Order: sequence, then structure tokens, then C-alpha cells
Amino acid sequence: MQKNKIKSLFLDNWCILVVLIISLILHILALKELGFNYSLNSDDADYIKSGIVFLQTGEITMHDVLSAQIMPGMTFLIAFMALIFGVGSKLIISLKILWLVMGLLTIYIVYKTIKLYSNQYIAAISCLFFLAADYIWMDNLILTETPYILLFSLLIYHTLKLSMKANKKDFILIVIYYILAVFIRPTIGIFPIFLFVFLILKKYNFKLLIRQCIIAGIILLLCLIPWTYRNYKIFNHFIPLTYGTGNPLLLGTYQGSGYPTDEELDYVKNVDEKMTKEMKYYLENREVKEYMTKYYSLEYDGMKAKYRMHEWWNRDKKSMLKSYLYYKPKENFYNYFYWDTVLNVNSTLLVKIRKIEIVMFLISTLLILFDKKKIKEWLFLMLVYASQIALYSYTFAFSRYAISMFFIRYIIIGLGFGIIYNFIKKRSQRNENINNNTSI
Repeated sequence: MQKNKIKSLFLDNWCILVVLIISLILHILALKELGFNYSLNSDDADYIKSGIVFLQTGEITMHDVLSAQIMPGMTFLIAFMALIFGVGSKLIISLKILWLVMGLLTIYIVYKTIKLYSNQYIAAISCLFFLAADYIWMDNLILTETPYILLFSLLIYHTLKLSMKANKKDFILIVIYYILAVFIRPTIGIFPIFLFVFLILKKYNFKLLIRQCIIAGIILLLCLIPWTYRNYKIFNHFIPLTYGTGNPLLLGTYQGSGYPTDEELDYVKNVDEKMTKEMKYYLENREVKEYMTKYYSLEYDGMKAKYRMHEWWNRDKKSMLKSYLYYKPKENFYNYFYWDTVLNVNSTLLVKIRKIEIVMFLISTLLILFDKKKIKEWLFLMLVYASQIALYSYTFAFSRYAISMFFIRYIIIGLGFGIIYNFIKKRSQRNENINNNTSI
């Protein structure tokens, strides 16, 4: 009985097993080529250091100072791995293997998501885009992207399952994955809005939905209160998630075209003179409390960003709208995260792959809109996708952020090509019935 079950499971999913095996081989080859110690020596190195420091001191740091610039999820995860494997080479090896596994799990979850509406062939074909070199390379870096994409895909999978049938298991898993995702990257925070709208469109039991929202909200608050309290105690400011958004906001004011140059602006009068006494003190006396200097330097970036945005809007509304509504969304839609070369794959090939994928995504969207049977699912996916693009476009359009959203397109591709498959299947059956009737 058990053997038959395993055999059936294999036959029903053999396509994705092939994709996963290929992905595993590519990951191993990349790991061998790059080496376990491969690093950008940037945020990836700082995340690892943050985890080690937390294990040793109980303090949450980033860039060598006490910090709330990042959510503590990565710190906790790396500290847990360090507790098991130590803080030497075994930690790095274990983290690289864990990131590899999470990359493979993401492929499988996206496959399962598409398979809710289609067959294994369509679902597996849609996941082939995960074999692109940028994903293989990314999974070799200890950054937030890999765990975030996995948690994001799990959220979408269980949301779609819950829309089909109300059950406690999917609700509980949605709450767990959402909280974990928030603790990795807070940009997922807006997700429940679209979940709520989608479930209403799917005629989910409204009273049950409200009750579950209240329960989920209470659990989220209970998880965030210790973190918020810790931040207030250290920084004397209300920081429910993270600080430091001023820096990407500022960087975003230098993207696009027509933005004001630094030489044109008076930062002294419009930014420096508006600093609070406390901000000015810590920026001028950096040795007193380095973590407060870091906090206020990023807050200063925010003030500078708002001034630049205000001036840009007053001077050239058209170029600002074009930059924020076209240029930056385009960067988030089309970009790739591939700062090095692995397995002799150059970025030119990735550009071609992305173009093919975008064309397939657009065709699938048209098919879904024409067919209308999966339009609610498409609307949910597109609202989630558009919200992420909008959040990053408001601040800084960046390849690292862009790659964390592409898997949503793969799901839509699966839905669209499932429509083509069903159309061909029905037409074949109709022709077969006509032929049978004719022969009779």
C-alpha cells in the first residue's frame, strides 16, 4: 500500500523532480566554482556578523552598531545556525546549504501553487525560469532574498488554498509565514489587505474572515511588541518595524530623469537648519553613541529625500511622474540580480530569458482576462505584485528587490498556459467524439 502511494506520488510529480534535480546540480556546480567563502563582503557579511554577535552578546546589530535598521529575522536564524554549528567555517557551510535548500523549496512551492489549477507538466514548465543563473548565484549569498521569496511563495500558496476551502491548517500557516516574512523584510506588511479583498471576492465566510483577521492581528502585535519596546528603549523613538527607510528613499531621488542636482539645492537652509538639537548633537559627536549617530544619519537622509522630492515636484512635475510611474517600475519589472558570473553564463543570456518570460507573462495575462475563469486569482496576484513594485518604486528601484517578485509572474504564466492546455484538450475530445459519432 505504501509502495503504491510513493509510486503514485512520483508519477504525479516526476516533472518537477527533474527540474529540482537540474537545479540541485547547478547549485552544487556554482557552489564548487564560487567556494563556500564566496561573499559580496557587503550586507551578506554583515548579516552573518549580526547573527554571531547576537549569539554571543544578545544584542541585535548591523554594520557593527546596535540597530533596528533591519528586522531581526535574519539575525535570529543565523544565530540559531551558529548555536548548532559554531561560528567558524562550519557555520558558513551550513548557511550556504540551507540557502540552497530554501531555493529548491521555493521552486517546489511555486510548482504546487500552479498545480492547484493545472497539471504537473504546465506547473513544471513554468518553474524552469528558476534555473536561470541569477537565482543560482543569489542562493550562494546569505541575503534576505532567498528566505523572503520562499516565505512569500508559501503565503500565496496557502492563501489560494484557503480560498478554495476554509480550514484551520492553511489559516495557521498563513499567520506563521506572514510573521516570519515580516521579520525578514517588512515590505510584505501590506499583504493582508489583498488577502482580505481576495477572500471576499471568493465569497469566503465573512464572519469567519473577520474573526481570523482579529486573531491574526493580535498574534502579530504580540510578536512585534517586544521588538518595538526594545527599539523604544534603545533609540527613544517609536520604531514598530525598522528605521533607515530614508536612505533608499534618498537614493530613489537620484533615479530617472529631471531630478534636481545637489548643486541646485540649499541643504543647509532646508535640511540642516531644521534638524532637532538631539539629531545635530549625535551627528556632530559621533563617538558618544555610534548607534544613535547611525540612526540619525539615516533619519537625516529621510529629511534630505523629502526636501529633494518637494523641490523636484515644484520644478518639474512631468519628469518626476515619469520617473516614479514609468522608469522605476520598469526597473523593478525588468531587472535581474546578477553582479558576478557563474557557470560561464553572462548577463546577456539573462536579458533574453527575462524577455521571453515577460512575453509569456503578458500572453498569459491576456488569456486569463479573455477566459475569465481565473480572473479573481489573477487580480489577487497582480495586486500583490503591483503593490510590491509600487513600494520599491517609491523608494529605490534595485535589482535585489526586483528578483524577489518575479515568481508571481511564473504563477500567472502557469495559469495562462493551463488555459491553452485545457482548450486544446477540450477541442481534441470534441473532435474525437465527432469522429466516433461519424463512424457509428
